[in-house]
Amino acid sequence: MKKLYLLFLITLFALPTQLNAKLLNAFISYSSFYSPQDGPYLETYISVLGKSVNFVPLDNGNYQGKLEILILFKQNDSIKAYRKYNLLSPEITDTSKNDIIFHDQQRISLPNGDYNMEIKIRDVHSDKPAYIVNEPISILFDENEVQVSGIELVESYSESGESGIISKSGFDLIPLPLNYYPPSVDRLIFYTEIYNTSKAFGADGKYLLRIYVEELQTSRKINSLILQKRMDSREVEPVLHEFDISDLSSGDYNLVIEIKDRENKLLAMNKLYFARKNDSEVLPEMASTALVENSFVQYFTNTDTLADYIRSLRPISTSTEKNFVDKNLETADLLTMKKFFLNFWLERDPLQPEKAWAEYSAEVVKVNYNYGSKIRKGYDTDRGRVYLQYGPPNSISEALHEPNAYPYEIWHYYHLMNQSNRKFVFYNPDLVTNDFELLHSDVTGEYSDYNWKVKLMDRNYQTNDLDEQDPDFGWGSNVNDFFTTPR
Repeated sequence: MKKLYLLFLITLFALPTQLNAKLLNAFISYSSFYSPQDGPYLETYISVLGKSVNFVPLDNGNYQGKLEILILFKQNDSIKAYRKYNLLSPEITDTSKNDIIFHDQQRISLPNGDYNMEIKIRDVHSDKPAYIVNEPISILFDENEVQVSGIELVESYSESGESGIISKSGFDLIPLPLNYYPPSVDRLIFYTEIYNTSKAFGADGKYLLRIYVEELQTSRKINSLILQKRMDSREVEPVLHEFDISDLSSGDYNLVIEIKDRENKLLAMNKLYFARKNDSEVLPEMASTALVENSFVQYFTNTDTLADYIRSLRPISTSTEKNFVDKNLETADLLTMKKFFLNFWLERDPLQPEKAWAEYSAEVVKVNYNYGSKIRKGYDTDRGRVYLQYGPPNSISEALHEPNAYPYEIWHYYHLMNQSNRKFVFYNPDLVTNDFELLHSDVTGEYSDYNWKVKLMDRNYQTNDLDEQDPDFGWGSNVNDFFTTPR
């Protein structure tokens, strides 16, 4: 089963001259589940910051906000399911003290298949247009195979008093539609379900459930965040668990769920990306002097050359490694740099670190040649960073001379970090250098700007509506075609 999770930060900009202008902030995510009785379904989670919503007076003297939400699931041009409703905020007595966050959760039955999910959110008490988000999703449940559902991040939970929309397995779960954990949050709470183990192992069978957190860049497991448990087979096994992440350093991580049989064979797995910010500084490990003296690194004798090698590692570095380089590279001596460099590659390939560096170095040479300029190395540009971090795209749609747009490239990846059909949009607003900037991406954890089309047209196009998302590029443009159906 493909991972079905996404984070959007929805920001609606309004003109400051309008009395009802608001900066609407909503967070959206979703997860897929399966019911043996009713089949597969998708849950959507929306959390809205009250301060970003227009509140109006009620007859009882209180104030309330109102959002109109439309969720569509399309296959080609056919609507297969939809949900349209109004989301009302809690009533408040003083709009100047509006610190509330209100939530919404929907459950929508969907047969197996590929869909385009479209979500529209509009503040009913604002004259701004609805904000529209489009996301391709896949529902792939097989009732005869062991599978792991989507992973729902949870803000808090309590025992259910009675069954409701937020209830699962005897608990009320308040969803957390934001895969970012600031220093003030020290718990990673999540819910998932495991299906069909009774069919795979028999009614009295056993299997191994393994849950852990791994670094995104290195796949290194965090030893303090591992759960292993022998489980009895069941048709549906709910899993509600939490990890203490108070000591987890800043960085990008995956939460991983694995199901293995008695022979340790992996039968099912799901991953969920999340980001952590922690104020405590953790230093990266260093290789010993003895290891350096007996490795390929011993032959690096030029400080400037080794410093450049280390800078080129940034696209695939962890936050801890980036932090160390940013603070220490300019003053570090040659031996310290050698220890850091060798340990970096031992973390990625303990058996053949030199080979791993040689292969990566060859890619650095490519990006320096293709994307570098007189003032920046290719690995330091947006295109170079994406290439080194994710590998070469499956296709590149290039348009350097469209009449109403800056020069741009759209990179398309078939599969990327448990995600499918992902794109990067780069553009060149200065029209002179070879340094294309990242304008928008739909990859989780990357920079997203759903007004990117307006910015791409900013060369010859002006609008007073900062919420406009689909301007007319005019004759000779392939922007929409390249983005929707990449070559």
